[in-house]
Amino acid sequence: MSGNSNVNQLPSCVLKDSVAICDKTEMLNCFNEHFVSSGRLFDSVSSVSVQPCVDEPVRAGQTLSFLPFSVQVVHKALKSLDQRKPAGPDLLDPCFLNLAANFIAEPLTSLFNLTLEGNEIPKIWKSAFVLPLLKGGDPTILNNYRPISKLSALVKILETLVSEQLKEFLFTNSILSMYQSDFRKKHSTITAAMKVLNDITEAIDKKQHCVSLFIDLSAFDIVDHAILRQILSSVGLSEHAVAWFANYLSDRTQCTQFDGLMSAKLSVFNGVPQGSVFGPLLFTIYINDLDKNVQNAQLHFYADDTVIYCCASSLTKAFQNLQTAFYTVQHTLCQLKLILNTD
Repeated sequence: MSGNSNVNQLPSCVLKDSVAICDKTEMLNCFNEHFVSSGRLFDSVSSVSVQPCVDEPVRAGQTLSFLPFSVQVVHKALKSLDQRKPAGPDLLDPCFLNLAANFIAEPLTSLFNLTLEGNEIPKIWKSAFVLPLLKGGDPTILNNYRPISKLSALVKILETLVSEQLKEFLFTNSILSMYQSDFRKKHSTITAAMKVLNDITEAIDKKQHCVSLFIDLSAFDIVDHAILRQILSSVGLSEHAVAWFANYLSDRTQCTQFDGLMSAKLSVFNGVPQGSVFGPLLFTIYINDLDKNVQNAQLHFYADDTVIYCCASSLTKAFQNLQTAFYTVQHTLCQLKLILNTD
């Protein structure tokens, strides 16, 4: 990242409501306001009242309650820290934490387990420093930037340990959709691509016509927390575990930082934290039922990258099936308060 010029410099100015903002601190405030407002994107483009629909809770005996961590597991995580990473809002350098692992593993284990028992995470671990990264295009346009977040190294360790328990629960109980290749053992981007390619090849061998549609979601930053809690409960997390995640997602703040300057701190009310360990996993669970009610079409996804494809005896029929499937997916996305990224 250090070699990327987009990261190492701010533009001379940015446009806010068609007005040029050239003061660096004001620019950082503009960036931060823009990134936070992205989480309210669904509300800004939709006036439709939606009723979230989630599956019934899984049967008794398939409930996830978090187990306490051992000192050995925490020590191993500390020694695995990437020492090249910068410190987060708590200003604790990963290099220091790595070197001090023998001394801090035991008290840190007690602290981690205390968060599980009391469903309360230190507020400093809910903060993020954000760096604006130019994706491409006009550097004065705020929408051409994406946020790169720096989080506390300690909370990322905690997330890693919790996510290991969550992933094992999802795998053991076969909860993730068979059409999802992310976070499933023996699945990857390669297996996802091969599945789609094989389906299409077989259809062509049968003299069928195939059409496909690739969709991109405005993903992590607009996840609705209330819906996510419902879904976590529906897949089998205990009431206590759901409450822990509710606390993790609540009272989050971020500020945009660059070259020693910092924007004002803003509250974040939507989304799963960018740059976190949890982000991709929670989003994968969030869209787990994206294939629900889709008929006469195939759907496959890897995290938020999704393809819908249809094969039929005629091209007209294939397009009709694809359109119907797309409308079904759109309806599910609306229930989840997600929107398509049309950029």
